[in-house]
Amino acid sequence: MGGIVPQIIYGYCDDVATWPERPTVSGSASNITLEAAGTLVGDLVMASGSHAYKFDFTDDTGSFQIAMQGEKGGESFLETLTIIAPKIRKILLGFMNATKGKKIFILVKDNNGKWYLMGDKDHGASLSGDSEGAVTGAAYTERNHVGLTFTYNTPRAFVYEGDTENILA
Repeated sequence: MGGIVPQIIYGYCDDVATWPERPTVSGSASNITLEAAGTLVGDLVMASGSHAYKFDFTDDTGSFQIAMQGEKGGESFLETLTIIAPKIRKILLGFMNATKGKKIFILVKDNNGKWYLMGDKDHGASLSGDSEGAVTGAAYTERNHVGLTFTYNTPRAFVYEGDTENILA
């Protein structure tokens, strides 16, 4: 089933105490399964006194993409999250202000129950300058909304199977 759950979890990279690790290969490459090679190891743990946040957006308007990028010998992945939230509201403008220029992490859940972590100990996800932003629409029938795009460059692509509850407390 396509699509993503219309709620993300996000936080500031500076507030993370422990990041999940990328899987490693001990010995030859045949010692790791493909499933293990595509899964982060461990939990995202917030620093004492810090927590992550939930952010809701309009159902059926969000998408998450992992695209290959780079030339031969310099390949990597670009993860892109695009979401639309209804009505220009103070909370949405505040979210834009709070994430603009900040190194953040974002947890995205697809409609098949898989989580993806945008951000790591060295690089965060960021609000893209290509975001649509706050749009009133021109006609009565057009949607008044905020469209946001976040990007994250990573050397490898992974599923996150760690904690998504304790980081919110």
